Amino acid sequence: MKSLKNSFIFLETIVSLIVVSIIVTIFFKLSYDNNTHKKFQSLNNISNKLKKSDYSNMQTSQEEIIILENGVEKKLSVKKITSSTNEIKLSKYELIK
Repeated sequence: MKSLKNSFIFLETIVSLIVVSIIVTIFFKLSYDNNTHKKFQSLNNISNKLKKSDYSNMQTSQEEIIILENGVEKKLSVKKITSSTNEIKLSKYELIK
């Protein structure tokens, strides 16, 4: 009888550990997916603003860059738009005509 009781306690312990591990796994998965979703939303928001040329809350500056085209150096004036939010750093260059 004592051996049967010990076996039952061992089985209970194993089942409890499995249930706890499933709960912890689900919790971490939900937390990870939520963080990923927030980053995706933030990146999508920045992308939409750049498409609409809405540069509010972004840094803009004018720069001259040098490119090499067919062995000839060309200087171009560009507008640099930089967004830095939620661990996402994004830069866009527009040619100034």
